[in-house]
Parts: sequence; structure tokens; C-alpha cells
Amino acid sequence: MKKAKLVLALVAIVLFVLGIKWAVSDDSKDEKTRRSLVDTRVDNNGYWKKMAKEGLAILNPEITVEKAIYTGIEIKAATVKTKDSPDIPVTTENCTQSENSIFINPNDYLNPLNSNNSTTDPVEDRGLFGANDFYSFDGGETWDGELEGAGGPNWGDPAAAIDQNGRYYVGYISVGMGMGVSYSFNQGNSWTAVEITSVLSDKNHLWVDNCLTSPYEGNIYDSWTIFGGSDRYEIGFSRSTNSGINYSTPIEISSDVAAGSHNQGVNINTGPNGEVYAVWSIYDSWPSDETAIGFAKSLDGGASFNTSIRIIENIRGIRITETSKNMRVNSFPVLTVDVSGGAYNGNLYIVWSNIGEPGINTGADIDAYMIKSSDQGDTWSDPIKVNQDPSGLGKEHYFPWITCDPENGILSVIFYDDRNVSSTQCEVYCANSYDAGETWEDFKVSDVAFTPAPIPGLAERYFGDYLGISARNGLVYPCWTDNRSGSAMTYVSPYETITLACPENLTVDLTFETGQLDLIWFFEGAEDFLYFNIYRDDEIIGNTEDTTYTDYLPDYGYYNYKVTAYYEGDEESVPAQVDVQWGDAHISVNTTEITETLQPGETSTQFFTIYSIGELELEYLINPVISSGKEYSRDYCAASGGCDEYIYNVQLGNINNSSGCDEYADYTDISTSMSIGNSYEITVINGNPYSQDQCGIWIDWNRNEDFSDDEPISVIGTPGNGPYTATITPPVGSQSGTTTMRVRITYTGAVEPCGTTTYGEVEDYSINVIGWLIVTPLEGTILAGDSAIIQVDFDAANMEIGIYYADLIISNNDPDLPQITIPVTLNVTDMYVDVSVDPEEICVGESAQLFADPTGGSGTYTYSWTSDPEGFFSEDQNPVFTPILETTTFIVEVDDGQFQINGQATVIARPLPDINLGNDTAICQGESLVLEIPEGYKSYLWQDGSTNNTYTVTETGLYWIEVTNLFDCVSTDSIEVTANPIPVIDLGIDTSICAHLIYTLDAGNPGATYLWSTGETTQIIETDSSGVGLGTKNIWVDVTNNYICTSSDSVAVTFYDCTGIDEFVNKIGINIFPNPNNGIFTVELNSENNTTVNLKILNSLGAIVYELNKVELSGKYLKNIDISNFSEGIYSLIIEEKNKTYNTKIVVQ
Repeated sequence: MKKAKLVLALVAIVLFVLGIKWAVSDDSKDEKTRRSLVDTRVDNNGYWKKMAKEGLAILNPEITVEKAIYTGIEIKAATVKTKDSPDIPVTTENCTQSENSIFINPNDYLNPLNSNNSTTDPVEDRGLFGANDFYSFDGGETWDGELEGAGGPNWGDPAAAIDQNGRYYVGYISVGMGMGVSYSFNQGNSWTAVEITSVLSDKNHLWVDNCLTSPYEGNIYDSWTIFGGSDRYEIGFSRSTNSGINYSTPIEISSDVAAGSHNQGVNINTGPNGEVYAVWSIYDSWPSDETAIGFAKSLDGGASFNTSIRIIENIRGIRITETSKNMRVNSFPVLTVDVSGGAYNGNLYIVWSNIGEPGINTGADIDAYMIKSSDQGDTWSDPIKVNQDPSGLGKEHYFPWITCDPENGILSVIFYDDRNVSSTQCEVYCANSYDAGETWEDFKVSDVAFTPAPIPGLAERYFGDYLGISARNGLVYPCWTDNRSGSAMTYVSPYETITLACPENLTVDLTFETGQLDLIWFFEGAEDFLYFNIYRDDEIIGNTEDTTYTDYLPDYGYYNYKVTAYYEGDEESVPAQVDVQWGDAHISVNTTEITETLQPGETSTQFFTIYSIGELELEYLINPVISSGKEYSRDYCAASGGCDEYIYNVQLGNINNSSGCDEYADYTDISTSMSIGNSYEITVINGNPYSQDQCGIWIDWNRNEDFSDDEPISVIGTPGNGPYTATITPPVGSQSGTTTMRVRITYTGAVEPCGTTTYGEVEDYSINVIGWLIVTPLEGTILAGDSAIIQVDFDAANMEIGIYYADLIISNNDPDLPQITIPVTLNVTDMYVDVSVDPEEICVGESAQLFADPTGGSGTYTYSWTSDPEGFFSEDQNPVFTPILETTTFIVEVDDGQFQINGQATVIARPLPDINLGNDTAICQGESLVLEIPEGYKSYLWQDGSTNNTYTVTETGLYWIEVTNLFDCVSTDSIEVTANPIPVIDLGIDTSICAHLIYTLDAGNPGATYLWSTGETTQIIETDSSGVGLGTKNIWVDVTNNYICTSSDSVAVTFYDCTGIDEFVNKIGINIFPNPNNGIFTVELNSENNTTVNLKILNSLGAIVYELNKVELSGKYLKNIDISNFSEGIYSLIIEEKNKTYNTKIVVQ
């Protein structure tokens, strides 16, 4: 530390604060009078000490600080080379320190300069030193400097800088509450103070142009908010072109943005060509959160500025909403510019804290966001979230400060963060980006979790208004205040970023059909490079020396890929990364509208189904929006207030609206839904509260545009500072549809929904009252391929006759169909229809008489009948439908000219017996066919009166059955059966012949098919002793006629040795043709020798029907025979020769 103290400066400080108490009040003025005499926009500690001395403000009292929790010195980050980074205090002296600014010597990255607001400690000895100077020459390991203000006492708001010549600069609010900058040409051993303006000022920032490519290198730029004079509430600016010895006359640079209240929190930086850029917060009302960011630039070294503009609107900072920590906060923007000469040279980056997502600005999250410009601020990107923890958890990330390493373009951000701790605590986090802020890696940098607490004796809830961070040549110095020691102190935790050459411009080509993913990147090459590591969701999946890599995704979903360069010495670069999505969520709903008709007092339930038909899970949210048939003009009584206290925030269901004071504000485009009988909590926050303030809430439940006949809502916390809360329960009898809620904050006096008050504000909102429609569930997640059934309940209790409308708005994450609207209609009518049918049960195929008996309504009706299943339509009142083939529900719509009501009746169609005798068929004579009907029926009746479930058929005829089942339903069926003739075969009687002779066999039945035991297939065959020699040969034949009827016959032929035996010398051959015949045929006899035979023909009974004796044979003999006068059948032809007999068959048909 410095050995010599600036005694005069210390004495001046002590005299300045002498007599100031930590809590000051003046009973001669009431609260509102005291409040009206101060400007709450000012964050200047000197200003608030002055106000406290005058009895117009209260300073922080002494408090006991919560003990800090040690969390470790390890840094877990892929972008950081440093693994352990202990927090280093810049001093160990008794003091408090806050609002840190840090800057690195452009020619020595181990030489940072820190300036912070400092005071004495403990409280009884407290004096305010202001912006001081501390510096390190060993990369932040050790520090030197002084607690006292740089160049003398001041009111703080430090801003540090070092130029290319090693000169130190510290900007601050001067003792006179204007602007001052001190400089040191000997590295802080002595300081010279320069006052730029004496006009009341606040929230200054200081910058020096150190870019060697700039024509204005060495220029010093100072900027602040003007709180006095003609440019009050604008951004002031001044420059020095002679190393801070003199400064130009201040100018304002913000008026073109036309802030509704004021501009504050300026931050300046310079570009590679000497461009000067300034950004600040815009307040369009007061008190309020930040609503926009202003921007101005100079292209002539700060001599003049272009027209100032709003570069982003519809944001929501935290100035009034605040955090859950016990400290005042803001959302001033911080700017950095890339002057590295790299790929993103000249880019501008701005960070700030926003409630929820910028542009939506709702929810409990406070996140750090960044926008950037690559064209000198002419256009800006969409906001990018810097902190990487999940949104929606109510975590707070605030006071972001950003720096860009001028050697390599790496971005680093510091911020307070409570993701791992309670809502009253926080830790310090940093984030790095290597791709111009497109992606970020964040990590804890502080060693402790601590509980912020106001610094005693300073402005109300003051714990510092910003943090600091600076980077150069890969060394980053995050700098902040915490109170781990029991007092607010400054800590620095330097870390080194990884500056190895890394993959860039990582892109992905995904083949949707297969999930094949091709990664492609750029790499310039570097010494000691070995290969690339490929990571999927932080798990290494491979490596390659090429700048491409192919992977196959395991399933539909979301993936993160990283590619790093791996070097000798076990060193790895920061990754290039890309997010990949394979598949989408898609929605389908099985209805396009829902209609219900009820009588007063009735209820009903319907259902519809949401299908997730995509590859990824579907998230849906259903918002029932009730409308009404009657016009609603919102013609309410006028109401307004004169501000001061005002409605800062209203939270009720989907309503979460923050605003400044507008006297009266119409927010009826903001709405929430309420169901009758359910209870809902409302919270109203006062933006500038007084202890006697009051809050009133009214809702026009009967929608008659008059609040006076509605019971006022009982509000808790009024009178008082708030927040004001209430439980709202829509009463039975409330009119469904959109109505108006009025909220009022006012000072003392009656609280009424109408009229104008001197103070306060009035706001109107819309309430969507749901009395007759309840939908469950209202939100959910559906897995791919699954579905969700949505229940829609209708309730016509206490409802008048009429038609009621609603829309079910289904919001979802289907990129092609993000919103579906299902119209809902409820008809409430006294009309009723009684629907009946006679008979109620029939057998399939019979008819039924339908009846519709309506009552109520106009008395004149038309009818429209349909059926389920489809197939029936009629406009008669009482139609008949035939035939009814299945159980059918008949629906009638009755229209009285205004309403349509439906009724239905169901006819149960009992099944007929299921019987089937089969197709007409044929059998062969001698065969039988069994006809069978399944058992279990009530009765069976065949054509001959038999009652069994089976019937045996043997003859040609028509056969039918009648079957009755247990429902007395009857079925009949019939079948015609034909008994076809079978072939008639006569191979004759067994016979004997000489072995040397041939025996002829004739199966008859010309045109039939034949199969002989010999394998032959002809009608006539010849056989001899082949194969048997002397002995008996058994021969059979199967004959199948055209009816597929088959008969068989066989004969035994015995072959004898006739050698030397006269009786067997002769052989007579017999042939009959045709055979079969009609009774007229020819007998052919052949004999080798002369012989005499007798010829006889016998019928089947053995009676002779024809006889011819003493027939002389010698060779061939032919005889025509006529026995056609005899009946059909099989006859035997007998040839008798001495002691031998020949036999064969004759078929007459």
C-alpha cells in the first residue's frame, strides 16, 4: 500500500460527511411532501447523503451480514485454461468497496487498474472516499494502491482506463456532484483531478481509444447523465485530446430518442477505426423499469455525433421490479467492441439484464441478454441469452458487464447469479464466447456464495450498481463486490482463456430419412496439432484428422455436437459447436368444432383427442376464450389519477403486466380466464409507494358496464406500501364472456372505481369469465405416437336461454401448425324432444317406427333424421325405416327456427340364426349326406317335420330347415340333393382257359374312365398267363362315370396246361357289342374248331329270358338279340359246350 496518505483529502471527506446520520427523518414534512422534493432517478450517493441531511431521505442502517458459504476455487469450463482461481481482495484494510471498474494496461496485460467506491469501516468512523485506485503488476496476484479517492475525495461511480503510454485515468462524480476525471502519469503514485462539469450528474463511464489503427488513438471519452440545466435527463459527453489534461465543452447526445422520462446508465467504447459508440437505458416513464436502449455514434473522434436512435425497444429491465436480493439494481447496458483484427473485427456487443425473454418480458426469470451489430450499429441481431442455465425456474442473473479481448476477439461477461443458491444469495459467474456471442459457456468464478446487504450509511439499499471485467492476451480479470468478510469488499479472480487455434464455422448436413449427420468445419492449422475430437452431448464419439466427420443419430431428438482441436502436451482447444434437431413435433386433433344443446340447469360432457403425430414429443396449452352473443362496448365511467404512486405491476393468472404511470391505462388487450366458483390470487405492486396509499379492485361480473352494482374485491395490504393482494372468486350468476377488471392505486381518501384523483393511477384489464365451459387438462406433453383425451364439460346452471360461444385455442410446438382454434357453441333452450321407437328390439331385416315429440321453442318444427351407422335420412316427423340390418341409433334434429336440438333412440337388431346347408350338391346312388345345423338354437324344423339338428339324405330331393334362436328370430335355408347313378360293370364269372389262349375283358360303360389292376385305362383289355404262368390271375377294374360315381368288379381267370387234352383244345371267344346297351345287341362267338353250343341269357334272378340251342360254330358266329322288352339291369350270357361253360355280363340300360 502507499506509505503516504492524502491527509487533506481525508480531512475534506470527514468534514463533508460530518453530522450525517445513517437514518434521517424530518417530522415537519409528511411523507409525500418529502418525497416530492427528491429526484428518485438519481443514483448519486452524494445526492442521497445531501437529501438525508435535509431530512428527505433515509440512509442504510447498520445490519448484520449473513455468513458466506465457501463453494471452492475450481473453475469448470472448457474455455478456461485456469483450473483453480482463488478470489483475491485488492486490499485488506478496514473499508467498504463497491461499483468496480477494471482496465488492463494495453502494453502489459499483467498490469490491471481497479477503481471502486470506498468508505471507511467500521460505521462510526465512516467517511466516503469515492472512486479510488488499486493496481497490480503480477496479473492480479498482489495489489497496491489507496482507499482514498484518486486525485481527492469524490462521490464515486468509478471508471478506470489506461492509455498506450501507460497513463492511468479514473472517472467519477466530483465533490460538487458534477463530472471529474483524474489522471496519473506515474502509475498511481500521484493524481491530478480535472473537473469536466459542475452540473448535477450521475452514472458516468470513461473510455480511452487504444486502437493503433485509429486516427484518434489516445483520445479520452467521458459520458454521463445530466441531472441539471437545460439538458436535464439527457446523456452528456466530453472528450480530451491531450491525455486528460483538458476536456471539451460537454454536449448532449441522446435527445433524438425522445425518452418519456430520462436517459441513464451510459456506456462508451471505440472501434478499430476510431468510431466512438455510446449506449444507455431509456426510461419512458418514471418510476419504471428500463424499456429501451439508446445508441449514438461519432465517426470524427467524438467531435460530433450522428442522430441518436433506439436500437431495441420493448425490453424490461429490473430498476423498479428489482431482484429478490436486498440491494438496489438497474439494467444499464454495457458495450464492447472487437478491435482484434480477427474474423469479427469491428463487431459491437451489448449486454443487459431482462425480465423474461426480451419482447415478452414476463415471468420470474432475470437473464443476461446480448445483441450485436456487424455494421457499426446500423442493424442489430435478435437477443441471445448469455447465461446457460434453463429458463423458467425463477433464477436471477444481473449486473452483466462484457469485455472483448483486443488480442483475439474472445468475449467474456461477468454477472451475479443465484442458480445454485437461495433467492437472497448469489454467486459470481462468468461466460466466454469464441464465436461472436452466438454460443456461450458459463461457469462459477467466485469462491463463495454470499448474501448481498446494503452498505450502512450510503443511499437506500445501495450495494454497488455494477461489476467489472477486462481481458487482454487471454488473461481475464473479473472484478466484483461481495461481503464474505462482513463488509462489502472488492475481489478479483483472474483466469486464462484457451487461445489455441480451434475449429471454426462448424456446420451440419442432416439426412432426415436415415439420421446420417455430416459435420464440416474450418481449421487454419497450427503447430503441434494432432487431431480433432468429436463430442455428442459432451461424450466423445470419435476423432479424425479431417475437417469432416459422419455420425448416425441414435434416435429422433435434440443433440449438441462439439469439435475440438487436440494438441501435443495434452492440450485441447475450445470447441466449435452446433445444435442438431432430428424430427419435429406435429399435432392432429380429431374435431374441428364442438356443439352442445342443453336445457337450463343441465350438464353434459364431450371429449376430443389430441394426437402427437410427429417424431418428437408434443407440448400443448389450451386457452378457452369465452365470447358472447351480445355486444360489449366497454362504456365504463372515466377514471384516472395524477401519478406519483402508481400501478407498477399486476399479476393475475396469465396477466403479468409491468408499466410506468400513465394516469389511466387501457390494458384490456391483456386478459386471463376465470371459472365460476374457482379462486384466483391477484397481486398489485405499487411503483412508488407511500404508507397511506390504497388499492381498489372491481370486476363487472354482470357485464352491464357499471362497477357500482358489483361487490368490490377485498384487498389485503391497503392502506399501505403494498404489495396488495386479494383472492378473487367469480360469483355464481356471473355472466360468461369477456368483462372488465379495474385496478386503482390512490393516496388518502375514498377509493372509488370512477373519477379522477390527485395522485395514483387506474388500469383496466380483461377477464374471460368461464361459467359454462370447463376444459381439462389445459396443458400437457404427449410422447411421439401417443395421444391425450381432452374433457369438455358443459354446465347450463343459472344460464338464460340463448346461444353461447367460445374458442379453444390450442398452442403447441408444431412448427407447421403452432395454433389450432376449435369453435365451441352451447345452445341453451327450453325446447325438448322426446324420441322413441317401436319396437325397440327387432330381428335383423325387420322395420321400426320412429317417433319425435318436441315441446317448447317456437312451436313450429322441422325434422331431420339420420342414423349411426349411416344409411337413413328422413324429414318426416315419424318415419319408418326398413330393413334394419344392425343395431342402429336414429338421431333427429328438431329446428324451431332459432334453436336446433337433437334427440336419439336406438333400435336393437337381434341377430338371425346363422345357418348354412351349403350349396346344392349331388351324391352317388348308395351313398348318404348328413345335413347339420349347430346346436344351441331354440328349435329346428325339417321339411318332413323332423326336429333334430341333423338330417340324413340318400335320395334325390329338395331339403329345407327352419331354425329359431333364443330371440325368436327365424332363419331358413334349403338345399337340393341329386342321387346320381353308378356305373354297372360285369366282368363275368370266374373262368378257366388254356394257358396259351388270350382272355378278353370288357368293363362296359363307354365314355367312362377306367383303372384296371393291370394299370390299363381302356374299356376292354386282354389278358393271358403272362406273369402267372399256370395258375389264377385276379383282375379288377374301377369305373368312374360322368357323375364322378365309381363302381368296381373283379374276375379270377385260371390258366391250365391244355397240351394233349382234347377237352381243352377248343377255345370259344365271346364278344358283346354294344355293352352296355338298350336291350338290342350282337353276340359274337369265335371258335378255332367246329363245335356245338347252347346260348342262354339269364336275368339277375337267374331266370332265362332268351335261349338258343345247338348253335353250330366254325370260326366266327354273329347273332343279333333283342331283349329290350325286359327291364334294365345286368344280365348273364351263358355259353355251354359239352363239359365246358363260358359266362359274361350284359348291361341293359
